[in-house]
Amino acid sequence: MNTTNLMGNAHIKAQLAGPLAHAYLISGEETAQRRILADLMARSLICEAADRARPCGVCPPCEKAARGIHPDIQVRGPIEGKTEIPVAAVREMVAEAPILPNEADRKVYIIESADSLNPSAQNAFLKLLEEPPSFVTFLLLAENPLALLPTVRSRCVHLSLTPDAGDSALDIPPEEIAELVNNLQTALRQGGLPLLQFCVSLEKLERAHLTAFIETTHRTLVRSLAQTKTDRAQLIKAIDLFDSLRTDLRFNVSAGHISGKILATLI
Repeated sequence: MNTTNLMGNAHIKAQLAGPLAHAYLISGEETAQRRILADLMARSLICEAADRARPCGVCPPCEKAARGIHPDIQVRGPIEGKTEIPVAAVREMVAEAPILPNEADRKVYIIESADSLNPSAQNAFLKLLEEPPSFVTFLLLAENPLALLPTVRSRCVHLSLTPDAGDSALDIPPEEIAELVNNLQTALRQGGLPLLQFCVSLEKLERAHLTAFIETTHRTLVRSLAQTKTDRAQLIKAIDLFDSLRTDLRFNVSAGHISGKILATLI
């Protein structure tokens, strides 16, 4: 995805380097910043450019998206004069989502003020997040992501915008993180001692590497959830685990705690 116009936020640029997942939670203090990123992602999904980075900004779908008239980019949010998104609005979206896109290969729902979804609305949305149509992407925008239920947050890849972050915010070679994720997958298949040895090795990681590993693993698991029809219970268990680890990191827990939690949950 073409992130040239996204200032700073190197960690987000790294997260968006590969294929996009089926659901993202975009958080940050500035409403405009959240919407700019959501619009960029939506345009990249409906763009028709084949020989240059998406969004190209010049193809007919990009031009429609820029004018706010592309039929496959739907924007939802609180009704004017209301402070929350009711369950009825979510049920309407659940009914519409399986309908094929009008023009593009994908359909994108941008949900503004997703943190204003009341608990009933969030629970109504959960099933759709777990088993979305293959051609739908959800972009949940929230100032306070913790206002969303953990079960909703864990089904989304979290993009946390940091206005003051420079391009060196998380300057870690992606191949190092990819190797860690592959090593985890191998250890999980082997179980027992190999998994124990892998978890012990995590205790030696620097904080930035550990954070990047957890974020990348969570993103990989969320993508897998949208693509597999078997072993979903085990996959959801792993997603919930790594979502809880992301919360642990915000409270500055130790690497030993992180590795122990992974081992206790997955062994």
